[in-house]
Amino acid sequence: MRVKLFWNKLHILLRVGLGLLFFGSTPLLIVIALDALSIIDAGNGLGFGLLTLLTFYPSLVLIVVGVVLTLVKRMKKPK
Repeated sequence: MRVKLFWNKLHILLRVGLGLLFFGSTPLLIVIALDALSIIDAGNGLGFGLLTLLTFYPSLVLIVVGVVLTLVKRMKKPK
């Protein structure tokens, strides 16, 4: 329950940026881990690399803007 309350206090752009970072990078990291464990022969991970490339930088921008907006919102909030 505490995690849900903390998640709801974050600005929507921060939440979207964190989600985009997670869902954009996770497939590549899973393929790399499975290839390192010799479970699959990944060969060429170009598709997953492009997905990571296309989602990484926009997610960083959204995270930075979301952090700033979250801090501004918390500073304006009366105690």
